[in-house]
Order: sequence, then C-alpha cells, then structure tokens
Amino acid sequence: MTPSEAADGPVRRFSVGNLQVDLETLPWAHSFGAALVVGCGSRDDPRGLEGTAHMAEHLNILTGQDACAPGLPVLAVTEIDRTVFRTTGDPDDSAESIQHLTDIAGGRRGNVTPDVFEGERHAVLLETRRMDHQPLLRLGPLIAAAAADEPGLDSIARTTARSISGITPADVTRLVRHSYPGARSQLFVAGPPSLTGVVEDLLTRHEESPVATAQPAGSPSFVPGGHQARRATAPAVRGLSDLVAVTLLRPRTPSTALGALLHARGPIVGLGTGKGLRPLGRTTIAGRTQQVDVVVWRAGDITALLEHSLPSIVADWYLLTEEPRARLENAATLAGRRDQAGGPSARVRAAAEQYTFPDRPHGTPRAALWKITEGVPDCLGAYPLPLSDELERRVK
Repeated sequence: MTPSEAADGPVRRFSVGNLQVDLETLPWAHSFGAALVVGCGSRDDPRGLEGTAHMAEHLNILTGQDACAPGLPVLAVTEIDRTVFRTTGDPDDSAESIQHLTDIAGGRRGNVTPDVFEGERHAVLLETRRMDHQPLLRLGPLIAAAAADEPGLDSIARTTARSISGITPADVTRLVRHSYPGARSQLFVAGPPSLTGVVEDLLTRHEESPVATAQPAGSPSFVPGGHQARRATAPAVRGLSDLVAVTLLRPRTPSTALGALLHARGPIVGLGTGKGLRPLGRTTIAGRTQQVDVVVWRAGDITALLEHSLPSIVADWYLLTEEPRARLENAATLAGRRDQAGGPSARVRAAAEQYTFPDRPHGTPRAALWKITEGVPDCLGAYPLPLSDELERRVK
C-alpha cells in the first residue's frame, strides 16, 4: 500500500491491488461517510440468469466476515456496469463499516441461510415486477441499447421473474468470487482526521487477506454474460406502439452543453411543448463510457415535426442550447456547492455518482429518431453531432 497526498487538496489516495481509495479528511466532521463502487453490474449476469448481480448486491449488504456495526445500514444499487454500496454513521463505528465494504470489494462474504436467500430473492422479484407493471421502464433501456455503440445497455431490462427464479446461491457465489476481486473498485471515505489510521489499518489487512477464488464443488466454470461484445436481442416490450423517441448518445463524463440538447426547455423538447405535445416520459441509461438520453412521445403530429426539424437542430446544436445550458450550469454549480458544504455522506455520494471507470471510449455523440411498434424501436434517422476541436473543448 502506497499512500500519496493529492496535490494541494485534503484528499489522500491509496492503491491496494484493484482497490483504489480516496480519503477526504474533514476536521469539522462529526460523522463519516463511505461509498464503494465495484466494477460489476447487470451486464455481468450469466446468460439466462439475469438478476444475479442484483441478488449479489442484496446478499453482500447482509453478510461479511465481520458484521456491520449495528445501526449503520448499507444502502446499495446495481447499475449496468457497477454496483454502488454506501454507508454513514458515527466515526467510532467506522472500522466495522469500512471493513464490510473492503470485504465486499475483495469478494469475501459469509454464507447465507436458505431463508435469507429466498427472502432476498422475493425482494428482487418485487423490484423487477415494477417493470412489468410499468413497461416504459423496460422500453428506455431497449431504445438506449439500440442507440449505443457500447454493448449491454439493455441488461437491466432483460431481467425477468423467470430469470431470477432460476438463480441459486452457487450462481451468486460464482459471480462474486469471479467478478468482484477481478474488477477495479473505488472506495470513497470522508470524515474526521481519526479515520486516517482506521483506513490505513484496514487497507493493510485488505492487502494481506487472500481472495477466495475456489468455486463450489461440482459447479461449472463461471462465464460472465453481458459485458461480452454481443448484441443479443432483448425481449420486445409488447403493447407499446404508436410511440416516437429521440435519443442522444454521449460520453458518460458530464457535459452541460450536450445535456442541454434534450433538456425540458431545450430545442428538441421545445418543438412540441409550444403545441401541447409534451413528452410521455424520459430517462438516461448509463453504461461504462457512454450514456443515452431517451425522450418518448406519443406518435402523431410530433413525428413529422421531429423528422423535419431534428437534422437542422443537430447541425447547429451548439448555437441553440444557450438558455438550457445556462440553467444546467447553474444547477450543477448549486449542487456542487451543496455537496461541498454538506457532510461526509453527501460528499462520498456525489463522488461515487461522478466516478467513471477508465475504459476505451465508444463512438461519437449523435442524436437519432425512433419509431416504436410493439416495443421494437426502428431508427428513422441518425444525426452525428459535429464536433470541431473548439466544440470538443466547449462540450467538456
């Protein structure tokens, strides 16, 4: 473990194998916050067992070599290419909580009883059935996957009650032991100066602890699923027809200029709002290097309007986004000030949300227009965003 002081800042950075750590010391803090980002998500689910990473998230919260301190719950979410775990509480209890997170990063967790496993399976099933009752939640990832160059953006939408019902404890164990230690992980910790010794001690033990790599007896070799470069067709969202959508493919790194293009007051959405043609829904699906903004309308008058105007809007996009860009920049500034002035929990949450894994970038920004029939998106036109050197600097 080699700690190094960040230049002119209160953040110390450590590196222990695949685990990277940022420790922010806050002399005024009376609590601590910690957030772990593990590079394993729904795109790593084995084929036919979609939802395994989500099950791993639930079970990792509950188990570990050392139990988490009482009263300090771990909150978590499974995304496409990552799983994020967060906790906060009294600094006196920080060692147990951070130990729990480092155990998760190392793929080390205790066994679970059959009752606990089935209880968490039902919890994941309840979350999955929300998508069955709100099909637009499945349609967004489906459109995003069609629009993106990076594979796997539909992986969460591919999870079904049937796939979750087929997952066994051995499946979860294989995914955790194979994918968690093998992935790059980033741990953010913020709190009073007393945390420095706690973190250094835990990281030394993390470095010395062997990572369990053995698989359960008689189990087949683990083969991760979604992150491979394949374009398996996701199940169509039947019953969703007569819809039209605009997608904006852009880098995952934040950009107020590109974000303004599909802003609620931006040039594309604004085409219809003046005529009473408001969007039916919108979402953003984020992968490792790309994200796709999706806005959906009911087809009709808006379709012809978008077909006619979208090419020219995209051609001059950087001239037409000043007002929404200013709004987004102001919102980002206010959010940054809030996080900076907030406590340790707000700081590590913001750091985890903004973190991107280093990876080969995919493609260039572009907008596209889609018609959706029986849940199947059909591209009516794709329009690359012109980016000169000057514009690339403005986007960043």
